[in-house]
Amino acid sequence: MSGARAEAGSGAVEPPGPARPRPVDRLFALYMVVSGLALAGPARPAWWPALAAAHAVAALAALRRWPVAPVLEAVGRRWPRAAVVASDWYLLLLLPALYSELALLNRSLFDGAYFDGLVMRWEQALFGGQPSRTLAGALPHLAISEPLHAAYLSYYLIIYGPPLVLYRAGRRLDFHAMLFPLMLTFLASYLFFVFFPVQGPRYLFPAPGGGLESGPMYRLAHRVLEAGSSQGAAFPSSHVAVAAMQTVLVGRLLPRLQPVVAVLCAGLAAGAVYGGFHYATDVAAGFVLAALLVVAAPRLEAALSRGGLRAGLKTPGVPLS
Repeated sequence: MSGARAEAGSGAVEPPGPARPRPVDRLFALYMVVSGLALAGPARPAWWPALAAAHAVAALAALRRWPVAPVLEAVGRRWPRAAVVASDWYLLLLLPALYSELALLNRSLFDGAYFDGLVMRWEQALFGGQPSRTLAGALPHLAISEPLHAAYLSYYLIIYGPPLVLYRAGRRLDFHAMLFPLMLTFLASYLFFVFFPVQGPRYLFPAPGGGLESGPMYRLAHRVLEAGSSQGAAFPSSHVAVAAMQTVLVGRLLPRLQPVVAVLCAGLAAGAVYGGFHYATDVAAGFVLAALLVVAAPRLEAALSRGGLRAGLKTPGVPLS
């Protein structure tokens, strides 16, 4: 694939290799600085300097600053194609690590205190009850439970599937058009989890029963959450915010896939409440956050582009094949 080849249907050419920071890199660096401020909290761990240093190194690497820049440049000269792919994908591949540290960061600030009581009061006011505790009991049917738990698990496919489709098709410019709003949604959600931690009903109440636990999708969803859930990461629902954002982005860039992603998004949102994973308020806030960021993303990307960077994205880059 030539670096100067136009994308199908867009007339644009591929972005360059990782020579200088893009808006999404600056966004990530900003997130690492802001989230790292939580390590100034009174309950930070004894080894907090190591984590603060990791945040600083990550920010410097994203911005291509000394002392990390010479290393990145040397790697780019030695393995140019691999360096381009790594530069394109590192943010998506870092998501599990960024998610896993959220509980430590919010505990550093709040020492294990959470805002569930406030969110539950919002829940009562908005919905006249606690749907996350009552919905599955009102509809205790495997024919409902299993599709909703499967839709909840489709979150990972929603995250990585569309970017991979674009990348495999050689549409790197469209890949980057998807990457910035997607990462903005993740990182905005993660800042809520650091500075406004909410556990969610899964930590406070028993899981839905009544025979639903016999379903394989139910069991798989709970195993996944038990293995990798980060405490305090409930409000707003990043599952919903990301799925809603991807529904919009797929409509722009992969329109034939939009009906599939939209159905999965709706099922995921319903499954989050039905399964007792999120308050209904978390789900509503996830949709609101996605709607706000759809509008804000182009403006923020332009603000982070520092003028000529977008033009630079239209110059030929390092061929990947």
